[in-house]
Amino acid sequence: MKVDRCICHEVSFAEIKRIAREKEINSVAEIQEKKIACTNCKLCTPYVKLVLETGETEFDRSARYLKR
Repeated sequence: MKVDRCICHEVSFAEIKRIAREKEINSVAEIQEKKIACTNCKLCTPYVKLVLETGETEFDRSARYLKR
């Protein structure tokens, strides 16, 4: 199963990527400030960081993401 969204905010990583580009958002802190994602359980935080760094929007469930 792929990880492709923030479940708490019901927003896909593709949508987060689009919003970040449109609003020139470059950090997880900015995503949190605008309450787009990463403000409730925060399990998506390492994935959103990767979305911003790499542009990828789907990830395998893997501990390697959590160790970044």
